[in-house]
Amino acid sequence: MYIPMKPFIMLLFLILTHSCSDSDQIAITESVQEETKGDENQEIIVDQQLLGPNEIVLRIKILGSASQGKEICGLSKEHVFHVEVIEVVESGGSVSQKISKNHQMDVAFLFQPEQFEADISLEVKAKEGLCPDASSTYFTIIEHKILE
Repeated sequence: MYIPMKPFIMLLFLILTHSCSDSDQIAITESVQEETKGDENQEIIVDQQLLGPNEIVLRIKILGSASQGKEICGLSKEHVFHVEVIEVVESGGSVSQKISKNHQMDVAFLFQPEQFEADISLEVKAKEGLCPDASSTYFTIIEHKILE
């Protein structure tokens, strides 16, 4: 008795492609990212998402801001603030700059933040970028939450 193999192979291929689909994970990741973009949902920084490569979550205190664009690593940046690290909450893979408590540095915000006063505390998610000379790095704040 002859059993046609072509329909069986097609069915097996169809089952395997749907069982290995990443579309469900992509949809979940996109919905989490949309939640964190709104102002009312700024409280979700680490809770529901994983850190990407070169990303870090910090608690910082604003020490001062630049009145206009400022250079970081020879790159002209806007929305630059001088901050002090209160705590390193979580560090993603591939972060090369080791940051410790009380470390002071200049950071750039990816977007124009509210007018922050000195001594305000924030929890931020930052992405590390490589300076043009490739000898050091800097951080760009991609999400933030004001702490009480």
